Amino acid sequence: MSTSFTDRASPDRVFVRRAFIVLALAGLVAAAWVLADILLLLFGAVLIAVLLRAIASPLVRKVGLPEHYALLAAVLVILLVGAAAGLMLGPELSRQMRVLFASLPEAFSRISDELQLGPFAELLKGAGSVSSVGALAERIFSWSTTLLGMLASFALVVFGGVYLAVEPQTYRNGLVKLFPASLHPNINATLDDAGQALRRWLGGQLAAMLIVGVLTALGLWMVGVPSAFALGFIAGLAEFVPIIGPILAAIPAIVIAGTQDWHTLWWTVAVLVVVQQIEANLVSPLVTGRIVAIPPAVGLFAVVSLGVLFGPHGLLFGFPLAVVIDVAVRRLYVLDTLGEPVEIMGEEAKESNRL
Repeated sequence: MSTSFTDRASPDRVFVRRAFIVLALAGLVAAAWVLADILLLLFGAVLIAVLLRAIASPLVRKVGLPEHYALLAAVLVILLVGAAAGLMLGPELSRQMRVLFASLPEAFSRISDELQLGPFAELLKGAGSVSSVGALAERIFSWSTTLLGMLASFALVVFGGVYLAVEPQTYRNGLVKLFPASLHPNINATLDDAGQALRRWLGGQLAAMLIVGVLTALGLWMVGVPSAFALGFIAGLAEFVPIIGPILAAIPAIVIAGTQDWHTLWWTVAVLVVVQQIEANLVSPLVTGRIVAIPPAVGLFAVVSLGVLFGPHGLLFGFPLAVVIDVAVRRLYVLDTLGEPVEIMGEEAKESNRL
């Protein structure tokens, strides 16, 4: 009698266990969707941690500093560079940014009147009702005016990045333990590859941002565009978002140039095109090489899709997230699951040692 009861209870326990797992997974997916903005800011903190440890690593290897002191030195280096740049360039940049943002609404209105497009705000509103991309543009425009929200997000990312950089192994071990023990070697190998790819991509992207910002400012100044320094600064910052960023940064430069004359407008377009060609054909291949093997179309739709789904945070972190996803797919699926040869960061990857 007891054996019969046990036999009947065993399938019930299996069913309850499977149902609980399904509900737990559904709850995790729902929580991730609700907390998407926080998770994207967490990913931003990971990028900050990657940057800090990239600066600190040479100090540990070559100078012999203890790791925590090397991280402190990395923070001080960033603060000193930022302070020096602010002292030398801050007053002029601040003046030009004020002039630029005061001029842009009038410039947009003037051009939209000439083209009979209607007020700029209404144009954004209408675009938002037509497509998801238009809605994204409207969200970016409204989000960019919320200074307090931007500062709060920035502070959260920076402090979170410092905490992650100080004790990365603690958080990494916790993440790995969420998976079955048989998958630990695969997950560790994927995290190693993703971390290295992010470090190289971030270094290359920062170099590209500096070069694009300087070249854009010089080019616009030479052709007589007002607030050229501020426009170059915007172009440099926007370069952090590949493909979409340069397009968005070109809009204020073209609008301001359009208020001058046709000669200045065409020269402005020429400057922007030449700078992007230099970045795409000289800077990126030299700086990043074959680090990121994501096809341009895939990168474009990854950035736009995440932007439409999650707003400005998704747009900002869409491409580095695509880098991580690309590495994970190559390592966990193509190599470890299918057993197919695959390159990661320009080198043929080796299979993980399974337990």
